[in-house]
Amino acid sequence: MRAKFFLSCFAFLFVLAMAPAFAQDATAGVAPIDPAVVKIITEGGILGLSVLALTEMLKRLLKWTDALGYVASGIVSMAATAFYLITTSGFTILAFIGYSFFVFLTANGLYKVIAKTGGGSE
Repeated sequence: MRAKFFLSCFAFLFVLAMAPAFAQDATAGVAPIDPAVVKIITEGGILGLSVLALTEMLKRLLKWTDALGYVASGIVSMAATAFYLITTSGFTILAFIGYSFFVFLTANGLYKVIAKTGGGSE
């Protein structure tokens, strides 16, 4: 019951907070996913707490294990991505979906973000 209440409240607040952003043109300013931004979101999270730390706090608070741990990770990944994109004024639906997906994969160890450095020889 507690988990349903939390998810309902989160969904309501998320839709309420994101309504202006969802009204934007989805094709405006489409850019490829930048691995450096994924790393910033994953490590910076929300207010300096990493996505992994926030996920663990949420899982322990709600006593979620196994598959529900991935749900908690998805919720935190989406929240951290939305927080980053809104604070940097670069929020678009496509950027939100793309970055949330890669932050989720990175936070769960399913995908390793490797940023190319310009230090190599050509």
